[in-house]
Amino acid sequence: MKMKILYIALAIVALALGAASPGFARQAGDGDILQKAINKPSANWAIYGAGQKSSPVKDKAIAGGGAMKVEVQAASEKPWGIGASQPIAGKVAKGDVLLVAFWAKAESVDGGVAAADISAVRVQQAAAPYDAAMQGGLRVEGEWKMYTVPGRATIDIPAGDGSVSLHLGAAKQTVLLGPVFVLDFGPDYDLRKLAQ
Repeated sequence: MKMKILYIALAIVALALGAASPGFARQAGDGDILQKAINKPSANWAIYGAGQKSSPVKDKAIAGGGAMKVEVQAASEKPWGIGASQPIAGKVAKGDVLLVAFWAKAESVDGGVAAADISAVRVQQAAAPYDAAMQGGLRVEGEWKMYTVPGRATIDIPAGDGSVSLHLGAAKQTVLLGPVFVLDFGPDYDLRKLAQ
């Protein structure tokens, strides 16, 4: 498991830095992990919703040197009302095993612990009704780390009609979002290999 995450991290770094080579992120049994990407990794998140401030930041500690900083001003009963998204160019087929991997870190708010709650990490339709093919939630800590959310697609999403979306409005918080990588391992991959 740890080796798989390492290879995914290497793939993200390679793509973010523009230095990907076919052998760089190769893993035995899975082939070239870069071939499984259905998005174009970047830190160019589209941030939406009232009650937030966002700005691009430079940080040499993150692959590619940049991230998007999102400051949520207050918790909302509708955490999906503030979020971040990026398009997915590839198609998703019902039953495919998916993995969303992204770099993130939280900053302290009002002197509290550096943590952020992302109530949903979703691969979803990019337009209404925004149905999710897969989703999961997680807590971001105060150091740069690659976070992963695996799942099995419950619906089809045609090529170009999908997005990866993060729901950020669950708490007053500040989170920095780096490059995101969406992998599609197909229907026959063992989801347990991606379990944390």
